[in-house]
Amino acid sequence: MERDPESEEIEKVRREEMRRGRRPVDSQTLAERKRMLAALREIVNYGTVEDLKTAMREYGLSEDSPDWTAALQIWNDAREQT
Repeated sequence: MERDPESEEIEKVRREEMRRGRRPVDSQTLAERKRMLAALREIVNYGTVEDLKTAMREYGLSEDSPDWTAALQIWNDAREQT
């Protein structure tokens, strides 16, 4: 469920105020992470393995990395169980 822009702004200010005196919140990074997770959730629910590979490349994951292999293994294992 998406919130309207005003609600998002209020939540952003509230979160920043709660953290006053602590390490600052990087709102831009949090927003990007939220977008990334939403995109990956969409791929997991409706996408193909090629969609997953494309997304992993876009988010900077190298095909040579152990995380790449682990993500594909999790994908394949989950698809075998359905």
